[in-house]
Amino acid sequence: MKKDYYDVLGVSRGASEADVKKAYRKLARKLHPDVNPGDTGAQKKFQEVQEAYEVLQDPEKRKAYDRFGHAGPRVEEPPEGGGFDFGSYGFGGGGGGAGFEDLGGIFGNLFGGMGGAGFRGGAMAADARATMEIPFRTSVFGGTLQLQTTRRVACPTCQGTGRKGRAPCPTCRGQGRVANMEKLKVNVPAAIRDGGTIRIPGKGDMGSDGSAGDLYVTIRVSPHPYFERRDDDILGVVPITIREAYSGAEISVPTVHGRVRAKVPPGTQGGQRFRLRGKGVRDPRTDASGDHVYTVKIVVPKNLTPAGREAAALFDSLYEGDVRAALPEGLD
Repeated sequence: MKKDYYDVLGVSRGASEADVKKAYRKLARKLHPDVNPGDTGAQKKFQEVQEAYEVLQDPEKRKAYDRFGHAGPRVEEPPEGGGFDFGSYGFGGGGGGAGFEDLGGIFGNLFGGMGGAGFRGGAMAADARATMEIPFRTSVFGGTLQLQTTRRVACPTCQGTGRKGRAPCPTCRGQGRVANMEKLKVNVPAAIRDGGTIRIPGKGDMGSDGSAGDLYVTIRVSPHPYFERRDDDILGVVPITIREAYSGAEISVPTVHGRVRAKVPPGTQGGQRFRLRGKGVRDPRTDASGDHVYTVKIVVPKNLTPAGREAAALFDSLYEGDVRAALPEGLD
């Protein structure tokens, strides 16, 4: 049996979207295959974490999971508030290809005596929605990805009339339309952000006149185990040694464009931030680029030796006064 998605991410059922994303980011950094090469156990856990995040970060999928668990929603139990929520059931959105093979069959069973009136009477084309998770790299540089989605199209048996001779069409149950699963190529533009939308013309639900609405794809960007994006800036943390912090050094800094040599000035403090101009995300619409901002982290050796203690004592003698003198005694 599958593990509970909340347990997989280590969050409560009432966790906010921000808490879910924070938990996923932490686990992704720990379990990412690049960090654990050859560790099949970590790879399996990473896949479980990705699956859990894919559901819990999407409000509609999370709502369905909270109500039905891994089994998914059942037709005879419509969403709260009455009626059918096509997004929740995967008829026009959801991005994962989930949904029913035959919408007409469902509506035929529910409203059996309607024949083909719904479609032949002038069913309108409608927009559809889907969600697509993309790699962090694709969000920065763009690319072409494949999306599996479901939309309503004219029934191939009755050509959308809803009738087969004098009887309702057995394929669509007289509705004139059926759910059709399609694989689409989606051109993802560079610099797209989490929550952004891509419009694909003519790939929504078809109307009785043969026209079709558009498909709107909401983008979810998978967190990167190292880089973090803020607007068009990229953030990262770079470890440095005590000597590099004290004396200054030239270090190698990873950016989304590759490694860059950068100078650390003498006397650098832990947590100090530096900026590499133009090494962030380039927006093709404005031709402007963000920066790469890295925070240095001073790493203290864990290997304790007599020589190391003497060196530490020497460093300690260089401080001018108590380094904690400015701290308060407590609450005023």
